Amino acid sequence: MSTDGSQGSAGPYGQQPPPVPPPGYGYPQQPPAPPQGPPPQGPPPQGPPPQPYGYGYGGPQQAPPPGYGVPQGYGHPQQPQHQGYGHPQQPGQQGYGFPPQPPQPYGYPGPGGPIGLAQPGNARKKPVGMIVLLVMAVLVLSGAGFGAWYMLVGSASNNVLWSVASQQKGEDVDAILGAKTRGTWFTDKAVVQTLPNGVKAYDLDSGKQLWATALPGDSSEACVAPENSSGDIGIVAYGEGKACDHVVAYDLRTGKELWDKDLKPGDTTSKENVSVARAGEVVVVNAAKVTLAVKAADGTTAWDPKKFATQDCPSGEFTGGKALIRVRGCQINDFDDPDWGRNWDEVSLIDPATGQARWTYHHKVPKDSFGEIEGRDVISTSPVVLIRHGDDGDALFSLDDETGKVRSQFSPAVPSEYVRTDDSLGGPWSEAGTFGDTFVIDVTGEKSKELLAAYDLDSGKQMWKTDAVEFRSFHPLPASGGDRILAYKTSNDNDKGPELVEFGAKDGAMKSVVEYPTDVRKGMSISARPYWHEDRLYVSEPNPSVVYGETPYTLVALPTTD
Repeated sequence: MSTDGSQGSAGPYGQQPPPVPPPGYGYPQQPPAPPQGPPPQGPPPQGPPPQPYGYGYGGPQQAPPPGYGVPQGYGHPQQPQHQGYGHPQQPGQQGYGFPPQPPQPYGYPGPGGPIGLAQPGNARKKPVGMIVLLVMAVLVLSGAGFGAWYMLVGSASNNVLWSVASQQKGEDVDAILGAKTRGTWFTDKAVVQTLPNGVKAYDLDSGKQLWATALPGDSSEACVAPENSSGDIGIVAYGEGKACDHVVAYDLRTGKELWDKDLKPGDTTSKENVSVARAGEVVVVNAAKVTLAVKAADGTTAWDPKKFATQDCPSGEFTGGKALIRVRGCQINDFDDPDWGRNWDEVSLIDPATGQARWTYHHKVPKDSFGEIEGRDVISTSPVVLIRHGDDGDALFSLDDETGKVRSQFSPAVPSEYVRTDDSLGGPWSEAGTFGDTFVIDVTGEKSKELLAAYDLDSGKQMWKTDAVEFRSFHPLPASGGDRILAYKTSNDNDKGPELVEFGAKDGAMKSVVEYPTDVRKGMSISARPYWHEDRLYVSEPNPSVVYGETPYTLVALPTTD
């Protein structure tokens, strides 16, 4: 993708790849030639086309059985463990996306190219005068070498501010499953991205790399990174191969490692059994046999989750975000109790500083049921919105943030057949968001058709829902602030790029706010996640996987006004 204020590939830590000439705007293209040697001859080798939107996302799937993806002993201990939530996990690949590069000075700016003419369909045309200035600037700067390309910041009429290209050329679809993280964070100067093998910071305005820090170990891979970054501290759980048995913290202003904690008590913790919840200054980790609540600043113990377990209720699973919510399945285990074997679910608002429950909602479950609510069923922590899985089907409902009493039962109970998330355990769903008293959620129906539905949180009534369209997704953007219902829309339309769209609060009428180039869609799969920060969108995909021959991007900065 051509860019304004451009940035090069996401290369190894502490170095940037050699500068390359900017590609022309439009696709398909040959992959860029290496910096030395003759250009490749003939067409690129043909590889099998990957699934259009990553692995398994968007297609109807069977609802996971109770206990799916829940660490044994933390939610409903009676249930068998399963692999992952939503679809099977694959082992990450060693060093994926970070092949060795010739040494370069630390922070060497990786060039991209100035954007060409706006593609057809863009609302704004590039002024002729700007074209002349850009051409003149190219001619002048070309004599200074390719490194000078980085200095050229042209018009944003193509609706891309800057981008970071990945060195992976899309040959491996399964690699996208290696690092499902939400760790894209912001400081006053930088956007910091969790990548498979470490973290990198880029200047908010220009995309210039500010620093890069690799994960500890030679072949470690990130597995979970919560979105919260209070105090400019980022948390990453990582491990080697299938393991996820360490947690590390970084100072997001400098990239300095603050602390590193080993999670395995003489045992290996699998990625499928790890969740990391963060609320404020506290991080709660569930990892197979380990449950920890630590301070983000120094990794010391904040409180012991097991201290709040009882004979009938385990320590539970935790979901972070704006608040810390604990879910646990309880069962009377005293054989002498006449109610022996009776089950119920508990949902509690937890004080992050002490671990004490501020309120607890008790959910009755049918006899012989293993429970209807688990940690992965917390869609939002403030307001509290959950989904339960009962014998009568799935149902959305909300709890009052102050009292824990039922605020509303949604009607209809679910807007479509499949209500699920592709996010890692421990955080709220990126498929949902709240705008004032309106809750919206992206769901999937038959034949991979997706839609966005809106509910009134006070009454629980559905206000509207969009038409269901195949391979079209919405990511709500509540971080934009206010009651304006904004979402980032992607589709499988080869002729259109993603869009920033707005919905009418009462009727759901959708209108386009900004249209982005098709290169953004081609260079990122549906696993990419948009983050709103200071009236800009930063679309992040740590492990991009695209069609062979397209240029994949790990990070793209987009404007929110046309």
